[in-house]
Amino acid sequence: MSSSAPKKITVVISEDNAHAVSDWNVIDWYQSLKNGDTAYVATSLMFNELRIGVDRNEIAPFSFEFRGKTIHIGDNGEVVERVWPDGMFDQLSVQVKMLMSRKPREAVEADMKEMKQRARSKS
Repeated sequence: MSSSAPKKITVVISEDNAHAVSDWNVIDWYQSLKNGDTAYVATSLMFNELRIGVDRNEIAPFSFEFRGKTIHIGDNGEVVERVWPDGMFDQLSVQVKMLMSRKPREAVEADMKEMKQRARSKS
């Protein structure tokens, strides 16, 4: 855990490939962020590295906009909302489920959408 005050980072979720950082460079990207910086996040690895930073008290909990909704990251790096918004870094889950189930992408995406709808109806 960091002993100094956590950095405040503005997080912007981006679909622009120009903001994507390769898996090999994510830690360097994260470590280069300075207090007050804006972090453009285009991959799930980048996003999760920020969440780890919050959990380690290296950066302050943050909120960001995604498809018109404000999403909050809590003190432990958790997504505060009960169900992640559709399309927010779902790609890895889809890929893993495709490999495990051998189902086509469309079927896995439909299964995930149904699962999220059930979870939302319980809240």
